[in-house]
Amino acid sequence: MFVRRGVALAGVLGAAITVVAGAAAFACTNLATLNLSASSGKTGDVITVTGSSYRMPSGVTTGVQLRWNALDGPVLAEVTPDKVGNISASVTIPQAAPDNYVIVAMLRDAKGADTSGTPSRAQFQVVGGAGSAAPSPVIAQQTPAAGASGSSSSAPLALLVGFGVLGLVLFGSGIVAAARATRTSTAPAAAPARRD
Repeated sequence: MFVRRGVALAGVLGAAITVVAGAAAFACTNLATLNLSASSGKTGDVITVTGSSYRMPSGVTTGVQLRWNALDGPVLAEVTPDKVGNISASVTIPQAAPDNYVIVAMLRDAKGADTSGTPSRAQFQVVGGAGSAAPSPVIAQQTPAAGASGSSSSAPLALLVGFGVLGLVLFGSGIVAAARATRTSTAPAAAPARRD
């Protein structure tokens, strides 16, 4: 009985440690952010794109590529982040029909894989007619692009998922062991059979 309770306690403790470690791993990942000086405008307008948390990997000479509407879309600008990972660039909105588009900021390592926390995106609406863009700042954080890039680095996400699965397995086994131990300890003892 004590062995079962020990197994149950070990399962619960293992699950708790796994969940805390997974949460810490996720919290330590800085997601790159991308900001636009205007959320809408016409074709040909020039807007300022700024961002943070773009850490240059070693051995990389290309900077952050700002692309139009796709991971493989036309490059609007390329900018090298400063020492703390901030970027700033002016881009011209390309010819496009009135609709919603995204500006994608990509930073790849020496092997061509996306760096941790990238790509990041910000939405921009192309409007028709005369007039200029209304300057209302837009802040958009990076959203994971699952499978969007064949060479995307998913090591932190895989580690987090692995910790989560391991935690659930340990938690489940702890619950099962605790339930069995409780059932065994509360079951009435069978009375000895009487012989006449």
